Amino acid sequence: MIAKPLLTLTTVLLAAYVFSITNASAYSIALSTTTSSSAILSSTDKVIESRLKLSRKDHENRNQLNELPNGKLKPSLEDKTIWKDDEGRPWKLNAEPNAAYHQPMPVAIAFIRAYIGAVIPIFKVPNLKFVSPNKDGRYSEVCANRYTGELVIEQKIIGTYNYATDAPDAMKDGKLPTTGEHDTLDVIPHNEYGWNYLYIAKGIEIGSLEKGPVILGQLDEQ
Repeated sequence: MIAKPLLTLTTVLLAAYVFSITNASAYSIALSTTTSSSAILSSTDKVIESRLKLSRKDHENRNQLNELPNGKLKPSLEDKTIWKDDEGRPWKLNAEPNAAYHQPMPVAIAFIRAYIGAVIPIFKVPNLKFVSPNKDGRYSEVCANRYTGELVIEQKIIGTYNYATDAPDAMKDGKLPTTGEHDTLDVIPHNEYGWNYLYIAKGIEIGSLEKGPVILGQLDEQ
């Protein structure tokens, strides 16, 4: 007889996998439909821009404003969720479920693993997510592999600059709000314009690096 907890875990993981595959298929169909004609795409972009007040160009170039840590990040003594770079700039470590979109696996699987990993370390997601306010009050965002310390540079899952200005508590909450400007300017554009980002961070174009620089000064053991 299979133990009930194991059966439940297996069921949850299977459901998450089916969910992710189904949504990926739906997204592919939708994408092929909207890109079947450049005229249709242009028209669609105008509709999206009118609604969100953000153009595809500004969305895909957002990481020209994304700042990287200076040197390496290390957890502070007073708060293990606040990491500081070599110049003392604070970066907030987000809860791992909030980093589900930045993992090398389907989002649903990453979300489930983020919770399970807190209890069973072998299931931990590989990438950690950090945010830090720029001088303008908006947030830079970086993701790094917890085992190698390397900055994530894969176009589809990189950390992305956040245009939202209504997140004064992000450094306390460990996440940006799921409503308001963050949803309108950062989340919805990713879903509707896609993830064809042109930059990894300020001055670093997508494809210009073969390997991400090491930005974590403390690593997890595999």
